[in-house]
Amino acid sequence: MAGLNGEGGARARFAAVNVVGGLAVLASYAIWLGNRPEDAGRLWGSIDGPLRSAYFASMLAATAGYFAFAPALLRADPDRVDLDRATLLLALVLFPSALWMPLAFEVLAHPGPLAWWTMRAVLATVGLASLALSVFVLRRGADVPGGRLAAAGAFAFTFQTLVLDAFVWPARFP
Repeated sequence: MAGLNGEGGARARFAAVNVVGGLAVLASYAIWLGNRPEDAGRLWGSIDGPLRSAYFASMLAATAGYFAFAPALLRADPDRVDLDRATLLLALVLFPSALWMPLAFEVLAHPGPLAWWTMRAVLATVGLASLALSVFVLRRGADVPGGRLAAAGAFAFTFQTLVLDAFVWPARFP
């Protein structure tokens, strides 16, 4: 663990959260592949037609946004950018994100207020943490390589996680 504490430690911690958290999110989506097709379709709730198309476009923009801001932060000078703060915020985005899919299937299988509000709390955590991360990137823009693109990407990601995932989707689910 000395590599995480010495020179480049902040960068290594940020990279580790990206890799481990990203794999956790991908693994949670693998659950979707393992469920019955009718359950996977029910995850959309009443989001259909043009709204589903817009949602899908936003998911693509959010993914592109992630790949704009995360590598930019990874390349940032840790003496100028508090990568440990960025790492904490990113952890608050990725690790709760990995809980969304299992919680959504839990709500479908066993509807009730505890599962519902737990899922909503997870989505709110992700959305608020992504907003804080966007503000962080915007404020540190001059010190982040490709700062404007990174900030735009972070805000596209935040639109998806805070507006669509934390508010629109739950209003139309299940």
